[in-house]
Amino acid sequence: MKKLFVFLGLMLMISCNDKAVEKPANLIEKEEMINILYDITLLQSAENVNTAKLYEQGVKANEFIYKKYNIDSVTFAQSNRYYASDPHNYKKMFGEVYHRFELKQQEMDEKTGKATTPSDAPAIQ
Repeated sequence: MKKLFVFLGLMLMISCNDKAVEKPANLIEKEEMINILYDITLLQSAENVNTAKLYEQGVKANEFIYKKYNIDSVTFAQSNRYYASDPHNYKKMFGEVYHRFELKQQEMDEKTGKATTPSDAPAIQ
């Protein structure tokens, strides 16, 4: 999770310069980018909770994302930089990611009949 925030922080700092970021030719569509950001956040959270389990299963977060969405690291980096160059819009995108986590949490609470405490909830805001 910390890696994600460091990466996103760097992207935001880069995006705050006076130079506009050109739209890449292979830009990932906004909805798909939100899906990717959701999956990255979920995988990084899982890594923070139980790194050994993911390692045992052979799950490598970046490779999983690239394969699932049929993209490469350059495509992701360029698209992420483009979206991050508009901090207001980028914040809305992460708001959608957070909202999805809230919905998933409600769904899990209904299935288990147990409300999750705030300390158990995703730390994305």
